[in-house]
Amino acid sequence: MNLIAVVWSMAAGAALTLAVVHLLVWAFDRTARANLMFSIIALAVAGMAPTELGMMQAGSPEEYGLWVRWFHVPLFFAIVGMVLFVPLHLGTGRAWLAWLVVGMRSVVLVGNFLLPQPNFTWREIHSLQQVPFLGEKVAAIAQATVGPGQWLATASVVLFTVFVVDAAITLWRRGSNEHRRKAVVVGGGIVAFVVISIAQTQMVVWGIAHMPVLMSPPFVITIAAMAFDLSRDILVSRRAQLESEELRRELALAGRVSLMGLLATALAHELNQPLAAILRNAEAAELLLREPAPDINELREIVADILQDDQRAAAVIDRLRALLKRRSVELHPIALDGMVQDVIALVRASASARHMALDCVMAPNLPAAAGDRVHLSQVLINLIVNGMDAMDEAQEQVRRVTVGARPAGDGMIEVSVTDAGPGLRPQEIGKVFDPFFTTKSNGMGMGLPISRTIVEAHGGRIWAENNADGRGATFRFTLPAAAGCDVSGISAVCV
Repeated sequence: MNLIAVVWSMAAGAALTLAVVHLLVWAFDRTARANLMFSIIALAVAGMAPTELGMMQAGSPEEYGLWVRWFHVPLFFAIVGMVLFVPLHLGTGRAWLAWLVVGMRSVVLVGNFLLPQPNFTWREIHSLQQVPFLGEKVAAIAQATVGPGQWLATASVVLFTVFVVDAAITLWRRGSNEHRRKAVVVGGGIVAFVVISIAQTQMVVWGIAHMPVLMSPPFVITIAAMAFDLSRDILVSRRAQLESEELRRELALAGRVSLMGLLATALAHELNQPLAAILRNAEAAELLLREPAPDINELREIVADILQDDQRAAAVIDRLRALLKRRSVELHPIALDGMVQDVIALVRASASARHMALDCVMAPNLPAAAGDRVHLSQVLINLIVNGMDAMDEAQEQVRRVTVGARPAGDGMIEVSVTDAGPGLRPQEIGKVFDPFFTTKSNGMGMGLPISRTIVEAHGGRIWAENNADGRGATFRFTLPAAAGCDVSGISAVCV
């Protein structure tokens, strides 16, 4: 039995390995139910091998019958698992036929342990015989009386075959190359190898062939084909995910460039102030240097002012460079008050030109957030600019955008941007984050969808609601707090 033991052990090991791999896939992605079902099938196939070896090594009809009784357990999970796997992976299959097969196999399994006989298959095993197989002598049925319930087991196998063939044909008729490939690889693989192995078993049961039960090797070939198709789906899904992430980065970059166009006035103002101050100080220093005895201390003060203004201009350029940089989301602890004040500094000149006020109200001792400063700045600029756009027709005394942040529980921080505009119509609230939906005459409808993508990439969510006083709307989004990182001393109100 050496060669037979090696072959069947290898079959069990291969099935067990595939089961573990796809169980891990499901553990990391609980929506991958097809992988979970495949893992159950592979475990069942691994369980078939030792029971088949037990039958081949049986020394008496009683021992053979006992091994057959336990063989029904992995066979049940293999057949039922495939019945459930087909609709999960192929998306086809008649539900009534599937549940009929599952019900029939359940009756077979229960009857296998309840009926007072060797097993559900045979009413009585009269004798065994030794037959040659792979150069060895193995036990096989010589004479046995088939149990009356075996017709139910045989019928369930026929219906199982009809179910798989019907599902594969339905998938093939959908017409796409991907559907036809799956119909051939998965549907054809199950029918070709599982049906062959089950047919061989039925021949042994009904006494047509005197040979051992040989289901494990064909089943291993079947699950190998299924595993190949599942793995291909994983690779395709991963490629699509990478392409989606790349598209998101490109859209985010395009959104930041568009925002910089809207904030051109603010940027010009931010740069003009330090540059004008540098020019004035340089002219004053030039006048001092023309004097016979220039005041060194006053020159030092002028140089210090020039350096300070230069640093202010450099900071503006750095903020602009960061916002325009093409990058992926990188999570770091962020003090939200500092980030909000930087954003407000960018949009303050634009707000002043439009006669609008900007307020920042932060909860005291707010913990640091885990986020990407550049991407979250883009979200805030989007929301603030949208708020200002919403108030273009409002009275000047109510033109105010308020940015706030507070703990939201469950380790999250909530950031809000509130305006005093006309608010959102009920039918708009559920659509404002849809791509290309906009209420602006010159809008593209991409700012809020990009903002939602960024927030969700941080593990948060974003939503909109009208204010309780009936004036304006508030956009809110949540961010996870940075674990183990706390920024104390944050001011309660910053303007």
